[in-house]
Amino acid sequence: MNLKLSFLAVLLLRVFFANSVNVPQYRVFEHQLVNNSEYSNKFKDVDLKVQYRSPSGLLYNFYGFYDGDGKGGSEGTIWKIRFMPNEVGTWTYTYSWSDGTKGGNGTFECVEEGAGKGILKPYAKNPHWFAYNETDPVWLKSYYETGHSSIAQDFDWIKSNVYTPLIEAGYNHLQVNWLLSLCCSEQYYKDGPKPETQDLTLYEEGDLFGTMNLDVWKRMEKHLGWLNEKDVAVHMFLGVDGSKNDGPDWSKLSIEEKDWFVKYMVARLAPYANVAGWNYVWEVPGNREEAELGFARLICKYDIFKHLCSYEDEFPRDNEFHRNEYSFAIVENHEITSKDRNMDRVYWKEPWTHHMACKVAYVGKPVFMSEGNALWRRFWQKLTHATQDELRKSAWACATAGASFTWCGHAGEEALFASGSEGLPFNDENPYSLSEKQIGILAEVMNNEIQFYNMKPHDELLSACPMLEVYALAEPGKQYLVFSPDGKAFTLEIEKGNYSTVKWIDAKNGNEKSAGKINISDETKKVVFNAPSTTSDWVLILKN
Repeated sequence: MNLKLSFLAVLLLRVFFANSVNVPQYRVFEHQLVNNSEYSNKFKDVDLKVQYRSPSGLLYNFYGFYDGDGKGGSEGTIWKIRFMPNEVGTWTYTYSWSDGTKGGNGTFECVEEGAGKGILKPYAKNPHWFAYNETDPVWLKSYYETGHSSIAQDFDWIKSNVYTPLIEAGYNHLQVNWLLSLCCSEQYYKDGPKPETQDLTLYEEGDLFGTMNLDVWKRMEKHLGWLNEKDVAVHMFLGVDGSKNDGPDWSKLSIEEKDWFVKYMVARLAPYANVAGWNYVWEVPGNREEAELGFARLICKYDIFKHLCSYEDEFPRDNEFHRNEYSFAIVENHEITSKDRNMDRVYWKEPWTHHMACKVAYVGKPVFMSEGNALWRRFWQKLTHATQDELRKSAWACATAGASFTWCGHAGEEALFASGSEGLPFNDENPYSLSEKQIGILAEVMNNEIQFYNMKPHDELLSACPMLEVYALAEPGKQYLVFSPDGKAFTLEIEKGNYSTVKWIDAKNGNEKSAGKINISDETKKVVFNAPSTTSDWVLILKN
């Protein structure tokens, strides 16, 4: 009898594991439910609550969401639950409906094979930088992909002509306008297929629950999900307030509507590990309860995965990034020289304003230069007349301030192109392919020449050079990086040690020149450095 029971137990286990769902760690578990109950409005009349139990016994309370017919149509009986498991092993879940409709339960297996990298957060050991799950540091190579309505174009074409070139060039982070979709239906790639729809606004102002566009959510998730599988992080630039871009005004939502929208948005999107920055909208003060601060508080309330969240500060000299609701700083480089906009504007293309904006915004949290005015060919180049030399120098100015940044080498507002002279910078017709190569040199240095995640800005170690024109990143006594635009001479204070690696790297072409070795026998010593030439920008690297 016992043998028969044992045999039956083995059979049941085999059936269970054969039918169980395997979900790679840090990927998305999804399950579809049907609720045939009658509701006057299925978005707001009932909540789908889910409790997940991890293999180690931790409990996570989360929500599901109404998804219409499950294919983008708003009428149907389909609800979905999503989750991002962070532990390998067997997970269990129990779901219930707030109106008493019968719930249920289930299990899935979280496996190591195919695992994602996790969620971008501040690096715990040195929060100048980002790291997956706070522990695995990553240097963001970020591009501003501006094709808002590209989510309505043929997805395979976008993958081949937009995302794949970026991924092949090593970009692991995108700043995008389509997450969330609240405006700009005319902004798509004109050299690609015509959009399948131009109805791309999530809802119509004044009727949140009656006009929710589920087709748009499906389109956003298709792009976000594919990029998630490639471990490409996605930063939400335009955010939830569409009023600055002729879309729905967040401030016109009621308190209840704001709460519902964030809960719904988080239930749909937060299980994607690559959401890399909830953002209210561009250029706001950071302290408004009815706007960006209130939005961030709702994110803290509902996002159990704790994705990055902040606001974009146009004037980072006086910022609100110290607030607990904000986990990183999103900045632009204005009001660094003067509060008078006309006086300040002439400096917006200057590398040193990027450097200083990044430094003043640092309050123990990573800084991300999302709108560096010398770093965007799109929009800002026509206003500032920044050159590619200033773009390259500004990129280095951000990096040596211990900050991350995004850039773009394509032109146009509405008339976007993936190829050609104004398209993405991966073809010889586009003059900004030169900038793309130089950003690649910067990425190579940060990833392979130094351990950037142990370094901090140390401009105070420099002397005998023009103020705010030479920049130092260092882990004193172990490694130093100095960026010297136009080969300016400088003096660097170095701690005691035997520096066996001393070399110059040309920031324009990546060529290297050895500078021998340096042995500092005293506690500290000031050493004079002269770059190989004054016709290029040079990067000095010393490693003990």
